[in-house]
Amino acid sequence: MLSDTRPHTITIQFWGVRGTLPVPGKKSIRYGGNTNCMTLKLDDKEYLIFDAGTGIKEFSNFLVQNNHFPLKAKFFISHPHYDHIQGLPFFVPLYMKGNHFEFYGAVHGGKNIKELIAGQMDSIYFPVTISEFSSDIQFRTLAEESFTIDDVHVQTIYMQHPGTCLGYRIQYHGRVLCYVTDNELFLKNSPQFEAAQDEKLIQFIKNADVVMMDTTYTDTEYLAKVGWGHSCLTRAVEIADKANVQLLCLHHHDPEQNDKDIDQKLKQAKQILKSLKSKTRAIAPREGEEIILNI
Repeated sequence: MLSDTRPHTITIQFWGVRGTLPVPGKKSIRYGGNTNCMTLKLDDKEYLIFDAGTGIKEFSNFLVQNNHFPLKAKFFISHPHYDHIQGLPFFVPLYMKGNHFEFYGAVHGGKNIKELIAGQMDSIYFPVTISEFSSDIQFRTLAEESFTIDDVHVQTIYMQHPGTCLGYRIQYHGRVLCYVTDNELFLKNSPQFEAAQDEKLIQFIKNADVVMMDTTYTDTEYLAKVGWGHSCLTRAVEIADKANVQLLCLHHHDPEQNDKDIDQKLKQAKQILKSLKSKTRAIAPREGEEIILNI
């Protein structure tokens, strides 16, 4: 069998980097105010979509404006808290015939991924139900596992977050990208801290090219939010360094933080990495920003 020698490209694009709820207005002009959504485009084949917060509406607009149809894509839902699924009913391609989508996610509260998505679009809460989706749609319930779809290898990990939340590791032609949002890294002096949990995450993101990681709080803010299921900046940066991550993307910013606050978090992340003499770089992605990986 001949090996595949064609060049490959992964295009990462950020459509929403906020957590908890959207924050439109002057305070979020540069980084954007939409909640969680990131996409990977694998060559010219298909999209992998991570979460469906309000940022997915911007992705929907992009697809419609550029007529990217018929569309084939896979949704990887971390968990069904509102900021991760609230934009899904407004994703126009779901209502178009000829498109094909697969949804992946964990059981949460005794409900599988299909039931969770249908639940938020129950007629009590929203006037359009999933019965009006015209695309071909399939659902797959996940646990902590690994599997391969075509030439994409997927691995999942349970996050430390209320309910059931999954992190994802994607490997495509030797490149590795991880999406590990909504995860609490307890302080080392906390009774809830477990070194084994740290090590498990380090191994999961080990040597990744790009990692989207929960950095919701500053170190000071976190002290009043212990147990809420999100991490402070310093702990996340330390874990990325230990895992030899190439590029750390700060993600899931608290709604009370404005653009200047995020600037300050990024500045601090860079200072920590410099003090550690780390090879890891840090950025704070903005809505619409792209990262292109050539293989």
